Amino acid sequence: MAKDLSADYYKTWNIGLRDMANITILTIGSRGDIQPYCAIALGLMKKGHQVTLASNPNFAGFAARFDISFLPISGDFQELLSSPTGLDLLEGNNVKLIEEDLLWQQMLDAWHVCKGSDLIVFSPLTLWGYHIAAGLAVPGILAALLPVSRTRAFPFLRFTQRTDRPIAGLGNLLGYRLIDTLLWRRYAKIINRFRQEVMNIPRVLSPLGPGYRYPSGLRMPVINCYSAAVVAPPSDWKEYTHQAGYCFLDTAAAFEPPVALQNFLSEGSKPFYVGFGSMIPRHPEQLAQTIVSAFAAAGQRAILCSGWGKVSKEDLPDFIYLVEEVPHDWLFPKVAAAIHHGAGGTTAATLRAGIPSIVVPFFADQPVWAEQLKQLGVSPATYPQMELTSDRLAKGIRSIVEDDSFHQRAQQLQAQIKEENGVDKAVSIVESYLHS
Repeated sequence: MAKDLSADYYKTWNIGLRDMANITILTIGSRGDIQPYCAIALGLMKKGHQVTLASNPNFAGFAARFDISFLPISGDFQELLSSPTGLDLLEGNNVKLIEEDLLWQQMLDAWHVCKGSDLIVFSPLTLWGYHIAAGLAVPGILAALLPVSRTRAFPFLRFTQRTDRPIAGLGNLLGYRLIDTLLWRRYAKIINRFRQEVMNIPRVLSPLGPGYRYPSGLRMPVINCYSAAVVAPPSDWKEYTHQAGYCFLDTAAAFEPPVALQNFLSEGSKPFYVGFGSMIPRHPEQLAQTIVSAFAAAGQRAILCSGWGKVSKEDLPDFIYLVEEVPHDWLFPKVAAAIHHGAGGTTAATLRAGIPSIVVPFFADQPVWAEQLKQLGVSPATYPQMELTSDRLAKGIRSIVEDDSFHQRAQQLQAQIKEENGVDKAVSIVESYLHS
């Protein structure tokens, strides 16, 4: 339990002791940004809580598979990523994907969804959920899929670059403060207007940002939903920063694989998995040809998952099997290794399955997870998607086939991750902010 919980805190929030609470989870983004929060929702539901997941409308059907109550937040993320601006973003350009009109509507949707909630859990992509929680005078918890809390140990989104040097540590800490300030200034005007006009609470006057404290004085709690075996928690994190572990959603049991896919898996050596999830390459057929050429040169088989990027089955050789979507927890234990974009969810799934990776990052945190997998010894190489060639990819494939150390290290991490139960820990932490 966090140290700064007290009777005064509960009196401030007026929630007291309870066996069941109304909890809203806010998250937007791609499938990997939604799935762990569905796992947390199910964990909370099993404990008797009423949970509503609020996210992009294109994930309503996914939530329905698990009987999770769902309400939409404006903005189809697949449509956003496939737009010209989205394609520029995926190629590493610094563009604004969500304009202020859409941000206002998202906050307005969340405001209406969260009314009546006893507690709100939100993701880094819905960090404005902090203001919604403040406006409703209920606890708000940030559940993060990667390290975002301030620390001297490593820079923001550079958690492979640990340091124990005091000067470097101070620079890291100041870097987090700078990023918080720049992010706040980018959205301060619209968020402050929303606080005043919609929620009827005071504006944030500090140019440095809100400081993420609630009216009770409680700092915004953070739950880290990734394995400590993958990124060890820094020693300077405060008691309100909690370590849970990966929050896996089990989907394999409900999956009925096509007969052709089962036949492909059984008719030869273990294939590689190739898929880039929600990433949408500008030229998907060109990327597919690069992949085909690499596997032809390496003499290996592959299952190519098209995801949100469309690839035609035409002209694919018989050593490549094309599928639109298949659950990672069903497929990954059956493949030799995974070639993927390095998003947190897919990265977690490879580690859970105990298989090596080759990462082809597009943007955001993906290059950082790619570097982390190399540091952990489960990946031979990283190839940014704009620099990917068939020769480079074939070299990486051969490295995994010829060097068993990648498999051995992956299986070691798999054993460590199996000992964790991120969902149970996350649920326990959430409940600690409801119960004395």
